[in-house]
Amino acid sequence: MGTWQQVIQETLIDAPGVFGVAATHLETGETAGNLENELFQLASAFKIPILVTLMRDVEAGKITLDQRVTLKWEERVPGSGILQELDAGAALTVKDLATLMTIVSDNFATDLILQLVGLDNVNAHMRELGFSQIHLRHNCWQLLNHCVGMEEPVASSEGFAEFERREETDDYEILLDVSQGTLENNVATPAELNRLLVMIGKKEILTPASCDLMLDILRRQHYNSRLPYLLPPGTKVAHKTGTVNEVVNDAGIIYLPDNKGAIAVTVLSRGIKDKQAAELTIAKVAKAVYDVTVGSKE
Repeated sequence: MGTWQQVIQETLIDAPGVFGVAATHLETGETAGNLENELFQLASAFKIPILVTLMRDVEAGKITLDQRVTLKWEERVPGSGILQELDAGAALTVKDLATLMTIVSDNFATDLILQLVGLDNVNAHMRELGFSQIHLRHNCWQLLNHCVGMEEPVASSEGFAEFERREETDDYEILLDVSQGTLENNVATPAELNRLLVMIGKKEILTPASCDLMLDILRRQHYNSRLPYLLPPGTKVAHKTGTVNEVVNDAGIIYLPDNKGAIAVTVLSRGIKDKQAAELTIAKVAKAVYDVTVGSKE
């Protein structure tokens, strides 16, 4: 069967792009990876650190999960999610927003949470937890702006319309390449994002109840064409995908059968020209590590 390291390397031989991988067994501490200490654009995987910091603020009493946030037409954020399609005036709880941010990667919900939590506070909290390589620079609105050559700092109805016009017509010049793993972007190393997942999975941060809530939300993920795709039906995976331009990511915890514990797997990428091929590569990495760990003979 080979070791984790061997099967990861074998899986990536003909990979359709550059892939950073980190895998850790929560119980044994076994780790393996590929380019695991390189910075990669997180795309929507940056919603994991946001979720952690939100729960920190909930525990501190700054925010309550049942407080309601009213949707405003001019604050809509394009891209993934469903809230941008709803009428203005709906009032959702913070827990609803956190759930939508995670399970359908709702960008509008994410930016509403960031209004409550603050991007700088997410970075500060990551430093407090010992992560020096998780750097968030943009909210979803700003990130998507950069994808179409815009630099509007805050959402507006006019900005939303202009974003849609540019996206539909391809009439724009890129000013900042968001696919690059530079500190101008939302980046992390696979190793550090994976270590954050391990800490959530082992309940080493915040309270066990907060960790359970985060894992419960991550397990409700609707986009399952990456880490879970090739795993046996019914396998529990608590994960968060991310996609922007030439970046296709997924990071999560895979729960193993027969009391074999759980493995955290983070796959971040760049230079992707074929999204489906990249998704399949992520699925193959997860399957390879899974098979070695459970002793599958396939």
